[in-house]
Amino acid sequence: MTYATLKTDVANFLHRTDLTAKIPTFIETAEASLFRELSVKDMEVSVTGTTTGGYATLPADFGQVKRVSVTYGGSALALDYINPAEVSTTTTAYPKYYSLENNQLKITQASNGTAYTLYYVPNIEALSDSNTTNWLLDNAKDLYLYASCLAAAVDLRDSAQVATLTPIVNTLIESVRNHSKRRGLPDGSMRIRPRG
Repeated sequence: MTYATLKTDVANFLHRTDLTAKIPTFIETAEASLFRELSVKDMEVSVTGTTTGGYATLPADFGQVKRVSVTYGGSALALDYINPAEVSTTTTAYPKYYSLENNQLKITQASNGTAYTLYYVPNIEALSDSNTTNWLLDNAKDLYLYASCLAAAVDLRDSAQVATLTPIVNTLIESVRNHSKRRGLPDGSMRIRPRG
């Protein structure tokens, strides 16, 4: 399925020919909701680099941290998350924590040139005439369709369609999450470990 096909399918579902100009807005509204709800492990990517003053710039498509590791003393160390407000009060002999500050990755006790690997879930790129597909459309076209139609129903104040489509969309969101879990992958919840 492509963006053009999705627009046609939404129009067919709505049985309306007068909404062609509004369908892209319905899709954008659906995306705004879906992109907040879904952070799917299947999309995880990684980037490597070295720190400057304990900081590293986040990738342009950064959405959510999955994990961070550094190479220290020839070994790979998995870092724990720490609240940015606690960074200045924390001292360790080696890199142990990471936080996010001002659109940067902060690694405690990292010297210049500390090698790191950031595993993250990128933001899903919105559909457009120039970006005709994305991970979500490729893997959950039914969710995209029904969520876009739900956005249309809300806009049209069609309470019967809203009542019908809301549980369908919620079920499909859960289905996408469960698909990821069945593959043995977590659903994207960030786990904060206690310091110790």
